Amino acid sequence: MPNAVAVVACALSLLGRSPRTLPPIALVDEVPIEASSQVEGFVRPFDGTIYLVTTSPLFRLALSSKYECESSSAMRKLASVIAHEEWHIRHGSEERGAYEAQLTTLLRIGVPPDSTLYTSVVRSMLAVLKKRNQKPDMILAGRPDEPRD
Repeated sequence: MPNAVAVVACALSLLGRSPRTLPPIALVDEVPIEASSQVEGFVRPFDGTIYLVTTSPLFRLALSSKYECESSSAMRKLASVIAHEEWHIRHGSEERGAYEAQLTTLLRIGVPPDSTLYTSVVRSMLAVLKKRNQKPDMILAGRPDEPRD
């Protein structure tokens, strides 16, 4: 069973990234009071750090992996959460772009658009955008290697 640092290293490997190419990542066990209790990762304004919540069900599932680094749904989702939070650091607090980055990442690392994982992220995006009175421009459907008309 991997430790928390190994889980992050595995997620970065799925992304094809090294820690040097990303903002700093901090592991925390508490969700900030201003965040949703179900949050898996977050950033703070002007902080430049990605925070991953090690007590979230997602992180605990990734920790329970039998193997040091496997390409499970939990690892893939964690990788996409890192991409989502990186988008916030580089571009700001707008959720639409962060979710689009997350969905694009899922496709890039081999998650089919009709999978439970992909559709759960779409549902989360739609709920967040509805809460903020935003509408999605589009929802990605199809594999990244399919030609678009």
